[in-house]
Amino acid sequence: MSSEEAQRAVVPLGRDGLPKPLRRLRVRPAGTLKEEHEQVLTLLTQNFCRLFAADMSTFVGSEVNMTLAPVLQWSWDDLLNVLPEPYCAARLTMEPIAGTGLMMLDIPIAIAIIEKLLGGAGLAQESVEPLTEVELTLLSELHQRAASDLAESLALLVETQPVVARQESRLELIRAAPARSVLIGLEFDLTMQDAAGHFRIAIPAPGLLDKLQIFTGTTAAPVSLGDTGRLGGCSLETAVRFNDTPLASRRVVDLVPGDVVVLNHRTDEPLTLFVGDVPYLSVLAGRRGAQKAFAVVGPPPKKGAGH
Repeated sequence: MSSEEAQRAVVPLGRDGLPKPLRRLRVRPAGTLKEEHEQVLTLLTQNFCRLFAADMSTFVGSEVNMTLAPVLQWSWDDLLNVLPEPYCAARLTMEPIAGTGLMMLDIPIAIAIIEKLLGGAGLAQESVEPLTEVELTLLSELHQRAASDLAESLALLVETQPVVARQESRLELIRAAPARSVLIGLEFDLTMQDAAGHFRIAIPAPGLLDKLQIFTGTTAAPVSLGDTGRLGGCSLETAVRFNDTPLASRRVVDLVPGDVVVLNHRTDEPLTLFVGDVPYLSVLAGRRGAQKAFAVVGPPPKKGAGH
């Protein structure tokens, strides 16, 4: 496909309503997020999904659902290249994590939220114009609620008090950040009645990676319960599972008491300990006295392997 054909197939619009030129894709540098770091962030941000969905439901008076996309790593340059214009974003500071982050909401879902706050139906609408100051003011409390829920979700990792510094809707206002500085990208699919869109949070990576390395033991620094804040008082849902065993739907329907299903799991193969929905460790099942128990034998199976 030629560049002209591609331009006709996908036509991003600028603020003047005219097609914007296509941007060339650039190969990103290798990421510094380790698999253990992704697992910890996934666990913590799943909690953020629950907190913020409930908080936002109360705020807009409508049922809200959120799901988490895989954790990503961005640079400011990457982020600015994919942000649509106009956009709805709020600058974020997260002391003691140094640097500037960003909270971003798709314009159509932002307009739907504003409509709900004003007593309307809450329908998503495309717009080529940036949000007005009045509209941004209506969204400021939502951004601050998201910041508070983010702080609560990250409390096991780092005690922080995120502050929404300024809301913006023009790319020029955030170009002051160093282009190659690295960000941890959290992306969520957000649905509200008849509207859907993306909510993204970009956190400065260096300070957060330091905390992740200490928390997961991937650094030489010693780790204790005191280093991890409220870890000792946190309850986590855990389960030990066999590998998945696929069954045809007909076979499932025909199951009756007394049937035997052969599991896709060798007797000498470890089971997987899950924390929430995230595989955390490989374990061997057994007994300790009259109680069922398991012994940790190593890291979890690699991604793509059965569990």
